[in-house]
Amino acid sequence: MVFILNIACVSYGLSPRRHKDNMSSDTYQLVVEAICSRFPLTPVHCRSECPIFPNSLPLERTATFFEYVVIGGKRYHASRAVGTNKSSFAHIIIPGPSPANVYGKVLEFIQVNQQIQQNGRPLWFIRMQWFKAWAGECEQLWDDL
Repeated sequence: MVFILNIACVSYGLSPRRHKDNMSSDTYQLVVEAICSRFPLTPVHCRSECPIFPNSLPLERTATFFEYVVIGGKRYHASRAVGTNKSSFAHIIIPGPSPANVYGKVLEFIQVNQQIQQNGRPLWFIRMQWFKAWAGECEQLWDDL
């Protein structure tokens, strides 16, 4: 059973199938960069690096990894958790004056439990592999009929 919540009229839920593990070096570095850019007043750093700012916290390497999430009634699987691309492709619309449509594959759903903000809530991240439109030459796939 997935516990479903609503944020901005969009329902979402996290998989009951989850596990705690160490983040890979790449994921760990990306999460550190994301936290520092989102919360500049509360910087973090990798445990293996010297802090750049005196108020920087070392980020724990352990995180909770989810097998899938449900957003708006559709289940998206993390391809690294299930070992396949099954339902891991996502179409995302980035709002703005001219909304952008982007496409990608979900690699991981990550929850960082370390207290970084004062509110004490965990932080959630989705690691994606983004698709880029091909701009080079390509063969014609179908004959014009």
